[in-house]
Amino acid sequence: MKQFSNKLLAAVAILFFTFSTQAQNETVIAHFMYHSHVFNPAVAGNTRDIYISALARQQWVGFKDAPSTQLIDAYGYIPQIKGGIGLVVMHDMLGKERSISARVSYAYSQRLAGGKAYLSAGASLGLLNRSTRGTDLVYQQDADQSGIYNNTSRFKPYFALGLEFTGWNTTVGFSITHLDQSQKDATVFKVPRHYMAYAKYNWEINEKVSLTPGIFVRSSVFITQAEININATFRKRIVAGLIYRSNDAGGALLGVHIWKGLFASYSYDFNFGKLMSHQTGSHEINVSYTIKPKKAKRPFYKSQRYMN
Repeated sequence: MKQFSNKLLAAVAILFFTFSTQAQNETVIAHFMYHSHVFNPAVAGNTRDIYISALARQQWVGFKDAPSTQLIDAYGYIPQIKGGIGLVVMHDMLGKERSISARVSYAYSQRLAGGKAYLSAGASLGLLNRSTRGTDLVYQQDADQSGIYNNTSRFKPYFALGLEFTGWNTTVGFSITHLDQSQKDATVFKVPRHYMAYAKYNWEINEKVSLTPGIFVRSSVFITQAEININATFRKRIVAGLIYRSNDAGGALLGVHIWKGLFASYSYDFNFGKLMSHQTGSHEINVSYTIKPKKAKRPFYKSQRYMN
């Protein structure tokens, strides 16, 4: 039985490695509603706040060499340049692969409907380093020409474009990441182009409760995955949500607005597939801080007529 289990895990690991090479290379995170800027540079232009956040995800706990992700996400609007700037720094482990990336973004924002809605277009530029521990890989064929046998590290530029509309409690976005790399020529070190689309709506039920359903679709053409979240906010303080990732996982999210813009949340999701019996689920922690712009004070004109 133990031998069969080892063979199963080895097969899954090979499949996992192949999957990461040919298909879905973008990071999967349950807090996508709070980190859409990670996938879409246009987000930086559609807020008037300064947003700083950090996230850590440990996927498939109990599974050897399971994916783990850590990232810092920050952006804010600058009136002088009529847009927002952003920064994303990410570290990702995937089996025998390691990815480290850093990129900056700029998004131009245009007011619509007298300031009730905004449309922004953004671009992101950065650098991605991917390394593989080839000496740890075992192949079924001793002379597999497509294999990686040495520890290898390579750098690659990162390009992304995006659009986002926000207004009337609705947000809709679309982006293309790894813009320069086609699926056909993708390798372990050349992440294929990905297409992202998302939408969310904030429904104020009453003064105490609001609901925010959202959907996020990612595709590398080779494979497409959809994720659905619905979060309920109670008294503008406690957040509770449900997560469903198509053909993959389901879970829950719990968060709290601690103090004046400081928000912390935790999510747990469990796998529906064959890996379910070999791991105990995925854990994700998110902490963010939002700085609201100061409202301009109305001028007060003194006049002797009114004795002031």
